[in-house]
Amino acid sequence: MSDTRFRQLTRGRSPGGRALAAVLALATVSAIAPTAAQAKAQVGAASDSAPTAEERALEAAAESGKAVEVRELRSETSEVHATPDGTFRLTQHAQPVRVRKNGRWAPVDTTLAQVDGRVAARAAAGDVTFSPGGTGPLVTFKENGRELSLSWPKPLPRPVLEGNVARYPEVLPDVDLAVAADVDGFSQVLVVKTAEAARHPQLAKIDFGLRTKGLSLSADPDSGALSAKDPSGKALFTTSTARMWDSSRPTDTTPKSPAARTSPALTGSPAAAGRPEATPGDLEAGSRGAPVKVEVSRDSLALSPDRALLGDRRTTFPVFIDPRFSGSREAWTTAYKPYPNNSYWNGTGWGSSAKDARVGYESATRGTARSFFRMNAKGLAGVQVLDAQFNIKLTHSWSCSARPVELWLTGAISSATTWNKQPSWSTKLDTLNVAGGNESVGCADRGVDFKATEAARRAAANKWSNVTFGLRASNESDTFGWKRFAPNPTLIVEYNRTPKDPWNLDTVPSTHNGTDCGYSSQVWVGNTDVKLSAYVSDPDGGNVRVQFHLWATGKRYDPPGLLFDKSVTVSSKSTGTYAQITVPKTLLQQHLAASGGRYSWKARAHDAHSSSDWTPTLGAPGCQFGFDPNRPSKPPTVTSVQYPDGSDGTMGAPARTPGTFTIGSGGISDVVEYRYELDRYPPTRKAVPGSPGGSVQVSLTPASAGPHTLYVQSVDRAGNVSDTQRYTFLAESIGIRDKPGDLNGDGTPDFYSVDPGGELRLHRGESAGRMAPPVNVGPGWSGALITQRGDWTGSGYSDLVARRPDGKLWLYPNDGLGMVKEATRREVSQFVDEDGDAYFDPASIRDLVAVGDLSARTESAVVDLLAVIGDQLWFLPGYTDGYVDEPVLIGDGGWRDRTLVSPGDLDGDGATDLLVREPGGDLWLYRGQADPENAGATLPASLADPANRVRYATGWTPAARPLITAPGDGTGDGITDLWATDGGGRLLHVPGTASAAGTPVEVETSGWQGVRAVS
Repeated sequence: MSDTRFRQLTRGRSPGGRALAAVLALATVSAIAPTAAQAKAQVGAASDSAPTAEERALEAAAESGKAVEVRELRSETSEVHATPDGTFRLTQHAQPVRVRKNGRWAPVDTTLAQVDGRVAARAAAGDVTFSPGGTGPLVTFKENGRELSLSWPKPLPRPVLEGNVARYPEVLPDVDLAVAADVDGFSQVLVVKTAEAARHPQLAKIDFGLRTKGLSLSADPDSGALSAKDPSGKALFTTSTARMWDSSRPTDTTPKSPAARTSPALTGSPAAAGRPEATPGDLEAGSRGAPVKVEVSRDSLALSPDRALLGDRRTTFPVFIDPRFSGSREAWTTAYKPYPNNSYWNGTGWGSSAKDARVGYESATRGTARSFFRMNAKGLAGVQVLDAQFNIKLTHSWSCSARPVELWLTGAISSATTWNKQPSWSTKLDTLNVAGGNESVGCADRGVDFKATEAARRAAANKWSNVTFGLRASNESDTFGWKRFAPNPTLIVEYNRTPKDPWNLDTVPSTHNGTDCGYSSQVWVGNTDVKLSAYVSDPDGGNVRVQFHLWATGKRYDPPGLLFDKSVTVSSKSTGTYAQITVPKTLLQQHLAASGGRYSWKARAHDAHSSSDWTPTLGAPGCQFGFDPNRPSKPPTVTSVQYPDGSDGTMGAPARTPGTFTIGSGGISDVVEYRYELDRYPPTRKAVPGSPGGSVQVSLTPASAGPHTLYVQSVDRAGNVSDTQRYTFLAESIGIRDKPGDLNGDGTPDFYSVDPGGELRLHRGESAGRMAPPVNVGPGWSGALITQRGDWTGSGYSDLVARRPDGKLWLYPNDGLGMVKEATRREVSQFVDEDGDAYFDPASIRDLVAVGDLSARTESAVVDLLAVIGDQLWFLPGYTDGYVDEPVLIGDGGWRDRTLVSPGDLDGDGATDLLVREPGGDLWLYRGQADPENAGATLPASLADPANRVRYATGWTPAARPLITAPGDGTGDGITDLWATDGGGRLLHVPGTASAAGTPVEVETSGWQGVRAVS
């Protein structure tokens, strides 16, 4: 969903804050104005005042009265619509319905065509190609740099293409070989057309040549289903139990079964007219079948058909011999009691007229079936599910007499799921009494909508990556309960996102005292009305009602109890806005006796469907202030042309634009000094007016987009300090992304280090690879892994990602000057499976680099990561809202002692590259390969493929070059440079080239001995 949850206010004092304040105060236009290079790097980063895609869709839906798709949230299997009532509707498909093609979404189209010398589907999720005839592989299936290929023992004839089927005629006498493209896989079938063909000796054992790259193929010991797994054990390609069928008609599957469809496409002869259609994985109903023995060796996949079925006089030809391979995107299956150890993964193994899901009992085989569907649930993480339906098409019932069918939430499924190995049936969600799909007796196909709200809510609350549904008949002894369903159901979820907890709570005049409210002594104000102020946001935008409670400190639940319970409604962008409400001084005076002048308060936000938590949280002390009606209250005044008062949502100039702020006396004639501070309390910087009571002008530059607070006090001749003026304003986003490695917007690369004492330091770049003296950012970083390349918050700034000593992975938003704060960090989240298990343990990461967005997803701000875990290299895909998606193994072994360096596109070919230092001192450049289907994207697996690497430098052993980083171009030649430390404690600048490291130049003579990390 939207990534705006990361756009947070600066809260409290961070280590290194005074250094940052000095930078803010002294920055000049020339130091922070966007450079020409930045202008060229413009990517349309949304400004904080511009509506997000979700907000635009909600506005359009409200105006039109119709649902409007949020096109930026499309995926292969889902789409999201904004509805006129202000909610969103997610439609999640069980199978891909669209794919990326030439950088655009295209509907799935499995029609075969000649492509680059092979035969392939026009638009399918799986990367499958077939032989055009000749000696090449019959089929090749690729995924994440791994592949599986099958070959026919002899040269293949030129195929006959019909739809998604390629038929290779007469590979043996009267035997055709057919393959078919599916949305995420392929089917292959040997079509034995005659009894004479069945006696061919080569059919006793059919040896397909097998070649795998980075995979091992094995059979499940119970079901015989095949799985091609990577070294981590993840199955990339799977099959059902191999089966064979003849073309006899079923004897008792329905009272009035429609006539069988016919197609001569696969048999290739007019005599086939009237025979059942023989499409791989879509075979006409046959009542006689048998298992096929499968043997796997290093270079062979051998199928041994059942000789008894082939030689039986009752066998009706043609006979079909599979299996079917599928990828990881499609996942549904049926458990069938008559064959309790058979897998029917993704609908194969039936030899029937359609890949339908089966449910209930039927009398032909006295068999009982149950079906399961795995669906992606990542889009639900953290949302408030209002309603959910599981919609599936009923394609066949035993009759038009309705019988109940149940929808359940179940455990996980795999290609090894069988009747004897079913997942747990966790919770019954709904029961519907339905019939349909039998036009011969008067009832057509129909959609069936089951209630699935409880399952969707569990998935959202637990951040499940997938949710699995099961269908079963209520009475599994009733033939009239037999049903078939189309295998691509949809999960339709109406959801809302709860407003964030309010933050940046303060009053006007300000009673901020430099710490989080609720845990500190109160600041007193004089005889004035007091405004309660909070910053609020709703990820969905729209109106937010902000509720304020005020009570006498210590007496919320004692007389006089709650003194003030009022709300104000504000129009909240997803990025937030201020909400303020006035507490009259007369109310405060009224309760002086009970309160002693001490008051506490809280706030929370509501949208139409939900409420945030209270801030401070329920049970914690409220924010506090003191009220003294005997003391006058005349805080200074503040105005600014560049950054006007933002309490009403008015947006100011873009961040990093210098602003002039005029500070006035507020009516006090003998003011001799003003104290002020931006985003920091108490105010300590000083400005002196030309004459007592006069005004002053100060220049300040907010570094980040969003809300800011200027705290101002006046001091009179007697040294009396006024109440604190709290001037709030909003800075626009800069609208462009900084160059890679440029952490403060000055056009030169910067980096972080962790010093020997565990202090995180910021090194700001200067000209010719030199670095300014470091700025301390914060302590406690000993043992941390740090990396920065890419924007994960939508701010346009490169953010810091760190695996801290606590073993967790954290995102630290860059404030625009390279400073990061503990108060604004957020743990990088993972999705979990139905058992609550996460993908990986961040504590096990040995090395970590951010590589930007390899998928070039302009519709969202994400950062992809590479991590060494154990002895393997993993790609951790970034996901919106600060999640990492399911990791992909790209380096199988030998990575334990290697050092990763992320230089971006080092060789200038448009693809992201990777530098890898081996323990022996060789520094290798792994040249990334562009994704041909997605402009600007890089194939992750290419970053670990030895075939893509060239030696970039030698002699860079860990002793000679302890630390290496490559944040950006320090010389202005457009090529990323390197910085490295040496064994003597020096810092070296190493100019980069497209093919080799340049000559090191010393930029710091000492101080780097014992530094623990750089990035």
